[in-house]
Amino acid sequence: MTPSVRPRILIADDEPMNVELLEAYLSSDYDIITAYKGSEAFEKAVAEKPDLVLLDVMMPDMNGYQVCEMIKQSAETQFIPVVLVTALSGREDRLKGIESHADDFLTKPIDGLELKMRVMSLLRIKSLHDKVIFERDQAQSYLDVAGVMIFVFDKEQKVTLVNKRATEILGYEESEILGNKWFETFVPEYFRPTSLEKYLDIMHSDNSDIVYSEGPVLARNGEEKMISWYSKSLKDDNGHPVGILSSGEDITLRKRVEECLKHRTTAMESSVDGIAILDERGHYVYVNPAHARIHGYDNPDELLGRSWKMLYGESEIREIRETVVPEFSMKGEWKGESIGLRKDGSSFFQEISLTALDNGVICIVRDTTQRKEAEKQLKEYAGNLQSLNEMKDLFTDILRHDLLNPAGIAKGFTTVLMQDEADPARLERLKLIDNNIKRLIDMIESAAQFAKLEDLEHLEFKVMDLRSILCDVAKNFEMELGSKNISLEMDLDRTYPAMVNPVIEGVFSNYLSNAIKYGPSDSIIKIEIEDLGEEWKVKVTDNGDGILDTEKSGVFERFKRLSEKKKGVKGTGLGLAIAKRTIDLHGGRVGVDNNPEGRGSAFWASIRKA
Repeated sequence: MTPSVRPRILIADDEPMNVELLEAYLSSDYDIITAYKGSEAFEKAVAEKPDLVLLDVMMPDMNGYQVCEMIKQSAETQFIPVVLVTALSGREDRLKGIESHADDFLTKPIDGLELKMRVMSLLRIKSLHDKVIFERDQAQSYLDVAGVMIFVFDKEQKVTLVNKRATEILGYEESEILGNKWFETFVPEYFRPTSLEKYLDIMHSDNSDIVYSEGPVLARNGEEKMISWYSKSLKDDNGHPVGILSSGEDITLRKRVEECLKHRTTAMESSVDGIAILDERGHYVYVNPAHARIHGYDNPDELLGRSWKMLYGESEIREIRETVVPEFSMKGEWKGESIGLRKDGSSFFQEISLTALDNGVICIVRDTTQRKEAEKQLKEYAGNLQSLNEMKDLFTDILRHDLLNPAGIAKGFTTVLMQDEADPARLERLKLIDNNIKRLIDMIESAAQFAKLEDLEHLEFKVMDLRSILCDVAKNFEMELGSKNISLEMDLDRTYPAMVNPVIEGVFSNYLSNAIKYGPSDSIIKIEIEDLGEEWKVKVTDNGDGILDTEKSGVFERFKRLSEKKKGVKGTGLGLAIAKRTIDLHGGRVGVDNNPEGRGSAFWASIRKA
């Protein structure tokens, strides 16, 4: 017995411990492929063709969104399910994932059971998809062999390959076709120059596109048949043309019907909607091509003289008789929706409009399957967004309650241990622990605050004096200013009434905190307000190292840290993103400029006047 092949999963994360954890969850049931960079993940996805990819968002050389988009754009890997594994849970991050065509999301920390269930579900869907693709390709192969002519022509226009369907349409034996020059033997003389010119254009074309054309051919009995061709240039390993591959379909009958129908009515024939006329018995006396096509028929003649009932299932026929016919008989018209049947037995949604005409009926049909599917997908998308928002709210609650409490307890006990510790080496380690716990608490509080602001669409405003707000902020930082001997100059000589929410204080606290962190000792920080007409512009200027012009546009993005970090200064990467979101909710703008008086930066925010 041949052993079953285990599915293979590619795990990509720049943290080895995260890779090891996911591998521990999955290795008992799946073969694991690992990658530690975005570029490596894409290369292995193309080379190894895994059955599923678990992809971390935050990686050093390229982020998970970029890798996911590359995987989905590649013809070799586009159907591999990709799950984005991330600690981020904001709406913007979810939308980025959707835009990159990710199939699912998992939020760190990963729950082992949830991971296994997601993986099993996606692998099952992929298996079904692969099976559908295989069966579709196989069915298409059978159709090509049975339904169309296949030819290969060499550079001298000689036939080098012909299939059975071609011999049936032309009425020749295979041996009578092979080796003959196609245009001299099988194309009417009047059409040879046009046909040969098209052949040469296709063969010497620089691209490999499939080209559609139509033209007459001569059968053995002398009858002209109109053929629709799909042709493609054949080239050798060096890119030189060696001939053409063509598939042809006999459209002689269709062309005759089209010519006949053109004399009836151009408008009805060119309509994208299906138009049909039924007699008093409910039999079709006229059908336009769109009506036949919508119901899966090659040409309208297949429906002429037949009852409308052949295009509907038993339940729909019963519904039409019970509800549509009575209303139509009374009003002489009816509009609504129904479910039609195609020739192959498949069903589809349709809109129908019926209008009385003498003793018969004019019926107009429109296929609404795509619209219905779009409505369904939109509904599912809305449901998914609601679920994602609920998950985000849950994660925010975890940040605020379940994580902040144990972090606070750890900091408290660390403080107690530091007070009682006499060993300098141990005291230094405890200080390191204390600093990292404080940083963790800051990160938790910042993330929770940002998540809360992300959910808000608007704030309630009231008239407040910006001067009072800035003085309160400055008072809160007196100790930090004193520890670095930094002077704070506030050029605020009057009141500055503005329409704000109290959360605006956090913006100025962040600006001043950063100015102290990144500014040198014994320097000056200035806070001033400019009058912009309808807005106030609050500006905080420091004498720090400044910010490169190439990085100014990104400093307000979440988790964005500068390439040149100041030694000993750490942050969450959320402070300025929170500031920007707050000002956005106020309808203002934020930015950073160089200190006009020399070294340093000037962070500013515009706020609407009261």
